[in-house]
Amino acid sequence: MPTKQARQKKKQKKRKPKILDPLEEEERIKRIIAIEKKRQDVINIVKKSLMKRLAEKLALQKYRIDKEEKAKEKMIRDANKSESEKQMLKIRESMSTIVEAGIKCVYTSVILPKKIKYDGKNTLTIKEVKYRLKNNLHIVGWGKEAVTMSSAFERIVGKQLKKGWMVVPRRSVFMMWNFPEAFPKLDSRITYVEAGTDDGHPDDKAIETTRKILDYCKKLKKRDILIVMLSHNVDNLLCCPRETITLKDKLRLLERLKRLRATSEEINIVRNKLSAIRGGDLARTAYPAKIIILITSDVSDEPMDLIGGGPCTYDPKGEKALAILTKYNLIGKVSQSIRELIQGTIPGETAADGQLNEEQKYKFVQSYVIACNADAMECMADTTYTYGLLPVKLNSVCSGTVEEFAREYVKMASLMILAVEGKINKFEMFEMMKDSTICPLTDLKVREIFPSKEEWALGLCLLFGGRPTVDLRSDKGKGGPNQELALYFARYWHLRTKQYPILRMYTVWFLGGSSYGRDGNTDAAGAFGYKNLYTDIYPEYTKVNDKYRTAYLDWINLIEGMASDTEIFDARVIVNDLDKLRKMYAEILPDKVLTENNSNLFLQSVNDGDELFELKTGNDFTFTNVGDVYVIRIVRFQCNCNGRCHTTKDKLCKDEECPVNRTKSIDVDVEIPLQICGKIGQPKNSELLS
Repeated sequence: MPTKQARQKKKQKKRKPKILDPLEEEERIKRIIAIEKKRQDVINIVKKSLMKRLAEKLALQKYRIDKEEKAKEKMIRDANKSESEKQMLKIRESMSTIVEAGIKCVYTSVILPKKIKYDGKNTLTIKEVKYRLKNNLHIVGWGKEAVTMSSAFERIVGKQLKKGWMVVPRRSVFMMWNFPEAFPKLDSRITYVEAGTDDGHPDDKAIETTRKILDYCKKLKKRDILIVMLSHNVDNLLCCPRETITLKDKLRLLERLKRLRATSEEINIVRNKLSAIRGGDLARTAYPAKIIILITSDVSDEPMDLIGGGPCTYDPKGEKALAILTKYNLIGKVSQSIRELIQGTIPGETAADGQLNEEQKYKFVQSYVIACNADAMECMADTTYTYGLLPVKLNSVCSGTVEEFAREYVKMASLMILAVEGKINKFEMFEMMKDSTICPLTDLKVREIFPSKEEWALGLCLLFGGRPTVDLRSDKGKGGPNQELALYFARYWHLRTKQYPILRMYTVWFLGGSSYGRDGNTDAAGAFGYKNLYTDIYPEYTKVNDKYRTAYLDWINLIEGMASDTEIFDARVIVNDLDKLRKMYAEILPDKVLTENNSNLFLQSVNDGDELFELKTGNDFTFTNVGDVYVIRIVRFQCNCNGRCHTTKDKLCKDEECPVNRTKSIDVDVEIPLQICGKIGQPKNSELLS
């Protein structure tokens, strides 16, 4: 055993320094620095993401607080309004309730349990079609609606669902906290992946997830059932280019086609040819599994099978794409890999392609529209009855420009009034509406809706649905399709009442609302429209303009007459005030704001913004977008003005002579003054007009 002295000597013995290779040491330090930099980059990305989420959360909280404050201010303001203004509030309230009832009923979390049933054992029923479940259910989907739709579906089927993926827009999962009733289960078997860019382009995350979905679907067997959830506008999510080409090359080609004004159909044909999932490739991959497609759509002139590029719709992917590139002289301007794909036959004959029916559709694929405007109109009709009004359901898939919508809606409303007054018959109504681009009527539909005084009830509500397109003359304005439509409706209804004075005997209001909860680039969901909304601002502007000119001349006369400085100064103050007010009116003239796509400015500036429609749910937007819904309210002899309305020139309106909703026919033409029911107030002095 070593002595204490020996142990101390051993400790004192110096270790030989390790000789390090300078090059190896330098490489080691570089690796450490690179690892540390990568770690710090990840930390910075996480911090940035968390800060962004925090900012969004605070912004949402501020939005809700501001909304609550505005609601309180509105309650105080409404309590002090005149009787005529309170009557207008009642009209807005009833119409808002009708439209919001339609929007709420197409929430995917609400409508899915109504259309899909599970018996708790082994039978799934979708619109009365039964499917046998044996722990063989799988689910995939793309789009904003897929968030709440998939979570609602999982709550229905429970453990029968084996696995699923949902590719959703950025921030969708975060925003689901607005819909706690639709939030995914804590033990959900669905993986939610946020992908796509904020400017509407696909990204690597979308492609990576879609490839994983395709790899998973390859393993499905004949006994399996694959649920596919789709909605409109998923091009930035449902993206998976062929492995031989890059996303950058694909996007560059599609952008060139857009610049050359290729049609949307032509662009989709080329996009499908370059895709590994669109144009039926998802169905080819999942075969022999049974495929069920669940769709939320505002289906109009676009075939339902082509929603999302038709991932389960047969497309031979033949020579059409080559013909399109040849047409636009692009075949020699693309990369070699894209040229080879375009010129080749993709994907060739597969086992799935042998399962086509006479309509060239896959036999093992079935599609169901889960939510659309027709569903919203049904709920709107039920709510309309509660107000004693008769609902008239018309076209749920209107398509066209905002002006076309307004003209045809005005035409339809006026024809209903002329019909009940006996001015036109069924054949004349049919002739006038059979070729309508917005709301074509068949002879059967005319017989169904043709109004009679016995069935008029307290009034009519015409119900429509669709999605108008806006002609953007200016991209600097603030507004949306529904707000522009409300103003255009007011304009064309004013012109219609000049053509047919009998129409002035009716109070006609319009309301359009977006199922998304946001109209254009504003917080409002839509807007109200009525005749005086368009007309009343012009005479007020003329009055202010005349006062300004008079005040200006008085000021000049005082200067020329060598008046005192005090008189000249006071006159100048009056001129400046009137000039400011004159410019305020000039900025919100309806024709001006419509030209500049700035309808929100006008609607914010009159009647304390009451003409804007906002959802009362507390959510800043919904997780459903099946288009817009519209209601036109037509009531006879409803007086909501300050004295003169539907009367002769020398007679004042009294309650006993003009009761609300009085049903009295008009058999003689009378001289009718300017209708002022629904009169707007002067613009408020807000920052919008400073």
